[in-house]
Amino acid sequence: MIDTATHGLPAGEDEVEKRPISVAHVAQLDEDAVSGVVGTASGVDRTVSGLLAHLGAFGVVPEFWNLSHDHGNVSETTLGAIRNVTLPAHERSRSALFGLPEATRRFLDERRTEVDLLHLHSVFIPDNVWVAKRSELPYVITPHGGYSPEVLHGRNRFLKTAWSWMHERKYVEGARLVQAVSPRELDQLRATFEIDTLMFAPNAIELPVETVTPQQRMSISPKRIAFMGRLAIDHKGLDVLLQGYARYVSSRGGAGSELIVAGPDFRSGRAQLEALAASLLPRGGVRFAGPLFGEDKDALLRSARVFVHTSRWEGMPFAVLEALATGCPVLLTPATNLGDVVEEYGAGVVVEGTAEAVGKGIGRILEMPSDRYAAMCLAAQRLASERFTWPKVAKQVAAAYRAILE
Repeated sequence: MIDTATHGLPAGEDEVEKRPISVAHVAQLDEDAVSGVVGTASGVDRTVSGLLAHLGAFGVVPEFWNLSHDHGNVSETTLGAIRNVTLPAHERSRSALFGLPEATRRFLDERRTEVDLLHLHSVFIPDNVWVAKRSELPYVITPHGGYSPEVLHGRNRFLKTAWSWMHERKYVEGARLVQAVSPRELDQLRATFEIDTLMFAPNAIELPVETVTPQQRMSISPKRIAFMGRLAIDHKGLDVLLQGYARYVSSRGGAGSELIVAGPDFRSGRAQLEALAASLLPRGGVRFAGPLFGEDKDALLRSARVFVHTSRWEGMPFAVLEALATGCPVLLTPATNLGDVVEEYGAGVVVEGTAEAVGKGIGRILEMPSDRYAAMCLAAQRLASERFTWPKVAKQVAAAYRAILE
């Protein structure tokens, strides 16, 4: 069961009545995405954006420090009422050897007396290590699933191991708090770093303005099975998804269904998936929609009969939370880190990451009696609104900040 209580830190109830605290969020992000000017498929962008938008309600004055390889000078703008500072940074390999540019070091020396706390996002970013060290401020780290065993033992594992031995482990151990976005990640962090300064606070979303009724979903033909996310085949288990859907089509003749795969390409994943789909389903049935944002994304989620996420590993996928919020039942693997709570609420079906299990799970939802399907839709909406909204998560994070500083 997912519990949003902090681990080892008091939750706090009166944040707004206490003095405001200043927290700088540090990352290497797309500024337009964080400000909402353009859409983004990045969970890190969306986490930072959500926290910047909601922490002010709980007595936190947030600002954003964006480390950029494309800027030679410090520059400042505002994101609404939020101070946005772009700091020069070297490319990753050069940063690992030479640290921060002089202009960024000067900024940190001048700004450290005006900021109470840093919140650093992502992992194996040399700039984050140098910013934490140079500022001499207490800091929080959100790895966003980056220290999972699959990532640590995946691409560039030898470089990661060397960097961890030299810098990353000390950086993590020096944090006043490390935020996990799922209970599984919490356990992994504890086992990897043997630290107790941990907190579980999930990703969150803005609830949609427009939803559809279960009856409206059931009236849409063909029955849409939707995936949304980066087309990272191994990470997202998209090979298993296509194989599972092919098994469902083979056993049921398709039953008037279609699979829509939406998201940006990743390492030529789209071409590989299109070839796989053509070999498994020669008469079609799979549509690759490319990246969808705004109303296009919302329209797909409102029209889907089931949203699928067959990941092999995750932090906590935003797309699943968004699907739930529209009242769309989900088909998940346990690796999404949402299976327990989805089963608790009855908001979908959780299956093992095999083609056979995925195919049977798709059939189970698409062929479900209408009354049971309607109940599942309502449960999905209730789960999102009760567990995964930004005001709830921002309040918890703000309380954790205060616990560090008091």
